[in-house]
Amino acid sequence: MNVSASGDSHAMPGLRIVASHIRQSKVIYSAGIGMVAGGSLLAAQIPKLLGQVTDNLRSGHPGVREMAGFAGAILLIGALRVSTGWGGRVLVHLKGRELTYRLRNELFEKWCTLSPSYYHSHSSGDLISHALSDVDIVGDLVTLGLNQSISGMAMLLGAVWLMLLHTGWQLTFAALGPLLFIPLLVEWLGPAIRLQSQRAQEALGAMSQTTEETVEGIRAIKAFRKEEVFNSRFEKRVDLIVEEKMRFARLSALFSSLVPLMVNLGFILTLGYGGYLVATKVISLGDFVAMTLYVALLRMPLEQLGNVVNIFQRAIPSLERIEKLLQVVPEVVDSEEPLDASPAGAITVNGLTFRYPGSDRDVLQELSFSVKPGQTLGIIGVMGSGKSTLADLLLRLYDPPAGTILVGGHDILDYPLARLRKAIAYVPQDGFLFSGTVLENIGFSDPDPDRSRAERCAAVAAVHENILGFPEGYLTEIGDRGVRMSGGQKQRLAIARMIYKDAPFQIMDDSLSAVDARTEGIILKNLRNLSNSRSGSEEGGGKVTIIISHRLSAVQDADEILVLDEGRIVERGTHEALVSMGGDLCRAVVHADRSV
Repeated sequence: MNVSASGDSHAMPGLRIVASHIRQSKVIYSAGIGMVAGGSLLAAQIPKLLGQVTDNLRSGHPGVREMAGFAGAILLIGALRVSTGWGGRVLVHLKGRELTYRLRNELFEKWCTLSPSYYHSHSSGDLISHALSDVDIVGDLVTLGLNQSISGMAMLLGAVWLMLLHTGWQLTFAALGPLLFIPLLVEWLGPAIRLQSQRAQEALGAMSQTTEETVEGIRAIKAFRKEEVFNSRFEKRVDLIVEEKMRFARLSALFSSLVPLMVNLGFILTLGYGGYLVATKVISLGDFVAMTLYVALLRMPLEQLGNVVNIFQRAIPSLERIEKLLQVVPEVVDSEEPLDASPAGAITVNGLTFRYPGSDRDVLQELSFSVKPGQTLGIIGVMGSGKSTLADLLLRLYDPPAGTILVGGHDILDYPLARLRKAIAYVPQDGFLFSGTVLENIGFSDPDPDRSRAERCAAVAAVHENILGFPEGYLTEIGDRGVRMSGGQKQRLAIARMIYKDAPFQIMDDSLSAVDARTEGIILKNLRNLSNSRSGSEEGGGKVTIIISHRLSAVQDADEILVLDEGRIVERGTHEALVSMGGDLCRAVVHADRSV
């Protein structure tokens, strides 16, 4: 259930997440809060009983049965307080942990809906900080914070009520007078604590980003002997966290110290004025003892409420950061009336012109082409010519202008995103792999990968023999992002993953750049044979294949080759036709190809 979908529009920003969660579990929370409050109210009865014991002792005629009754009552109250307080806290903690679980799931689901442009402007370290630190702080608010606030308020109100009932308003006012300054402390220190908590979380996000960059780029760091530079950079990030955390600790400690000070001032006034009232026979000694015990009892709930203020001030920036992310609207979404069909047929591009959001330059200009099932389209060009952008548009990582890309005669924007992407098997430039086994990576599109099918796909991608040489074959763990494999092996494994998916559309984005010419030829030959085979138990048959490359040799057998330059098609035709035309750009690509 979505914990961020509903909420009071007048609530403090971010708190609607907590309010929505509590409403969804109001029965459990009501029971937990009631038990915690009940336990605290029971604790507030003990000073009254001890005051009555004092009056009995002062009278000089304490009965054994009467004293045993008092002892039994105090023991019973203690037992009930422990059992109800423990049970209530457990219920609140269970529901609070459920909120952290839901929030992390919602954050991950949100990240999966966002387009690449969002990640270009937000660091991964900051996002990790959202999912870990921010969510934990919110969890503290709805568990420890809620328990302590209910316990403290119940004990405080119960004690004040009994003080008024048994000692009168004058002594009660004297005892509680200094406590009236606590709201002023909250107003004074609260915003500073909140701001400092936000700075500490931002510093933590920056450290996470530095850590991730260091781990990902460790080969380059070692190759350029920049270990000291990155160590120094990391130390600065850590020093900043320590500095921000210490500022937060000093502010929190100041607030936490001033609250007990107010209680102690109230205790001093109680001793002075209460002693005077006892001496003048206005109140009994038992009432005076009960009053001093009530004031001493106030120390714990007020310290709890002070902790709650600290937790609250820490949680507000975290809640605001989480809510801001959850409210990000994905740039690419399903149309209002999506087609109830899976993409199939030819891909037709008509006058496609595209620029990235926020840019003033067209990356693609007036592109038009068509590729039918069973055909292969090759796209070549120098770096920055728009080749990968076209692949992104076909995957709808970005939305093309309406009517410019048709699949099976329908606008690509009309297909549901899930069905469109299910129909496309894609090999990215970097051959990205996931931590796990070789089998899991090849069968990534299958919850339960089939070993024999994976082996056939690996054979087509000319990587089967390499896999058999791994320590555990197809069950070998390849490490984070395939760190244990060479660049060529990663690309071939990614190609095998594409074949395994057996989708009607195949897009290879410069996915043979790390493969030698001989192996490249074997893979392309195998793919041609597979594409010409009939669909059935063996993967292949009648697919639309698009091969993007900066090497002409990778697309030499394509039915048509497009040569892109600055987003435009400057040359097109078969391999033989392009070579015979001898265009400048084609010659440059051929020359670069031969020099590899």
